[in-house]
Amino acid sequence: METFPAYVRLFRIEHALLLAVAVALGELLSGPLPALPLLVCSLAVPVFIEMGSFALNDYFDVKTDKANKRTDRPIASGEISPRAALAASAACYLVGIAASLPLPFAAICITLLFAFLSIAYNFRLKELLLVGNIYIAASMAIPFLFGNLVVAPALLPQILAITLVAIVAGLGREIIKSAEDMEGDVLHRNARTLPVVIGKKNALMLAALLYALLVPLSLSPFALGLGANILSLGLVLLTAFSFAAMAAIAARASENDGAALVSLRKSSLLSLALGLAGYAASLL
Repeated sequence: METFPAYVRLFRIEHALLLAVAVALGELLSGPLPALPLLVCSLAVPVFIEMGSFALNDYFDVKTDKANKRTDRPIASGEISPRAALAASAACYLVGIAASLPLPFAAICITLLFAFLSIAYNFRLKELLLVGNIYIAASMAIPFLFGNLVVAPALLPQILAITLVAIVAGLGREIIKSAEDMEGDVLHRNARTLPVVIGKKNALMLAALLYALLVPLSLSPFALGLGANILSLGLVLLTAFSFAAMAAIAARASENDGAALVSLRKSSLLSLALGLAGYAASLL
């Protein structure tokens, strides 16, 4: 039976809300917030595009999710029918695109581009070497640029630095996820993901390198004009420490240690959220 909690999991609401927070942070760090109607539209865009993308992802990945025993995926578990998920995805895309129309032209272009790319990702891009991983990483970072362009016509250096942090963190997370899902991806989609091509252990070492790179990168927005105070520096330093720890764990992780891969994937999202809190604290 289709239930509200099942749709919450289908849409990955926690990811949607994090993207909305990223847009709001991009706006706050770039200038005065827009008028309330425009603010609501700007926050609705990433939420609904993300929800549509994840629902479409589960629609196409149902066999892979069953093979990987992903009981948290509501289509694979039988809680939501594929047809209902596809209809929900289409509705979310329409709402997200409609919400972008009152915004500046650059923001509309970003919305249309990433709506198209998210559909292309679910159809084919995710099966291509690194291409799908890079797209997901970019989709985690683009809300900062989107928020910047909603309130200001020019991109600010500190926003570009935060965007780079999000891209690198997202790419590391996606490589970990590809390693976690490698067997099911090969069996049911014949996917040429990075772990398939270079081996799971080598992919984990690359993820470790990316996490290590985030240690200095996480502090770069302060060097490019972001205001700093004790709280913001403390939170971002804690973020840098957590990325350093994750780099060490990824480098030592066993290829068959699924629990460690799941923990790394979840920890990366929490670390990024902590870093965003640190950047937001610069406004205090």
